[in-house]
Formats: sequence, C-alpha cells, structure tokens
Amino acid sequence: MATRQEITDGMAQLIVQAKRVGRLLDETGDWDAKRPAGWTPREMYCHIAATGGMIAQMGPALLAGPADADMTQSTNIADLNAQTIASMQALTPEQLVAMVETNYTNASNWVQGLSDEDLQSTKTFAQMQMPASELLANIGVLHANHHLYEAALRVAF
Repeated sequence: MATRQEITDGMAQLIVQAKRVGRLLDETGDWDAKRPAGWTPREMYCHIAATGGMIAQMGPALLAGPADADMTQSTNIADLNAQTIASMQALTPEQLVAMVETNYTNASNWVQGLSDEDLQSTKTFAQMQMPASELLANIGVLHANHHLYEAALRVAF
C-alpha cells in the first residue's frame, strides 16, 4: 500500500518535472504540437492541473462515501476531461505550470492531513476497489507523470 510519504514525495517530484518539461516546451515552442491522435502538451497540462485540483476538492467526498461507491459511475470521464481542458485552454504556458504547482501543492497538503484510517479505507474507482492511498498514488502521481511523459515526447529537439 502506498504510504503518505510516497504520495506526497511523488506529488513534489511531479511539480519538479512539470517545470522541467514546461521549460523544454518553452524553448522549443512545442506547447501546441499535435500528433495524429491525442492531446497537445498544452491540453495535457490543463488535464494535469485539473486532476491535481480535483484531488483536494473532491477527495473529502470520496473518503466519506462507502467503499463500493464508484465516483466514476455517474461521471463521463471523457466529457469531464473535455470540459476541464476547454476551461483552461486560454491560459498561458506559464499559468498552466503555475496551476499544476499550486494544485499539486494543495493536494499534497490535503494528503498530509489524512489519517491512517483514511488512507487505508477501501474505495472504488472505475469499478476497481483499492485502498485510498493506492488511488491517490495512481491518479495523483502515476497518471499525471504519464501525461508529463507524453508532453515531453512532443518536444522537437
């Protein structure tokens, strides 16, 4: 099971990498680089920032719910992603990097305040049950890092 420290360290490292990849995108001008399929780096940063913001915002309701309440059951994730990306599309790259930093700092602070019982509680996401700590590590760290990796791959050296 992921520990509080692993989650918050992962979020801190995510911020470091978001700044590094952002600098690369600034240097190469590739913020809006397209591939045949998928999001641009700008869109990925919008998504990462939104995810970080939702952790501390929606986390308390998730923790308060029963173990079998799937937060994705009543949410169309594709529509949610499209809406959050559209809402931030006009932000500058500098603003997006700052939003990732702010939202993940807030998420990390929220995780720091969770009890061991909260972290060990079973939750359901996309029909999969897991400890809340694993959900936070998977969505808050691994998922976001995956998108940073994808953004970095669009840099044209």
